[in-house]
Amino acid sequence: TRGYKILVEGANATMLDIDFGTYPFVTSSNPSVGSVLTGLGVSPDKVRGIYGTVKAYCTRVGEGPFPTELIPDGPTSIGYHLGTVGAEYGTTTGRQRRCGWLDIPQMQYSCLINGFTAINLTKLDVLTGLDEVKIGVAYKHNGKFLQSMPSCLQTLGECEIVYESMPGWAEDISKCKTFEELPTNAQKYVLRVQELLGVPVRWIGVGPNRLDQIDRGEAWDLSSQR
Repeated sequence: TRGYKILVEGANATMLDIDFGTYPFVTSSNPSVGSVLTGLGVSPDKVRGIYGTVKAYCTRVGEGPFPTELIPDGPTSIGYHLGTVGAEYGTTTGRQRRCGWLDIPQMQYSCLINGFTAINLTKLDVLTGLDEVKIGVAYKHNGKFLQSMPSCLQTLGECEIVYESMPGWAEDISKCKTFEELPTNAQKYVLRVQELLGVPVRWIGVGPNRLDQIDRGEAWDLSSQR
């Protein structure tokens, strides 16, 4: 009633949600948006901006299906690059995270569950230096395209990924403060992710420090249109 704005942060990730994640490879709670209502007693009509934070590539700690995984088989492999440059180690366990290309069907599922109004795309700088970057855009199972991420883990584990390949970039992006300052190929990558998700990318992480971030402004947030 006082008009305050409250920021609620969910830990872990939608795919680790005990109800909507890749069970049994999940956590013990609901990291998705529904727990804001059931866990805090917030009325649905009070929820405004819902922001999905996702890396510019995919990671996972521990077991479970990982369709776009890149095995770090040597210092010249892309999987090794992502894990090393991105310092991908579990926050609490210290275990090395598994890394792979961005998984759009999985992200689309997360957008469906949470109703994101904008995306915070982090660690774009980790992709710097790769000659080619790929995006997993669709799943195929037994030669047939799937319309969405399958609920059956066995099916998910058997899926073949359809990739789109895009040229990479070598320029340092850590000092970029606007979207226009990003290298052209980095811009194209962000815009393609945005197009595939149908949700605007408002924030872009360009480095490891707190202020290494581009904010494209409220125009790139669907909540501002409500």
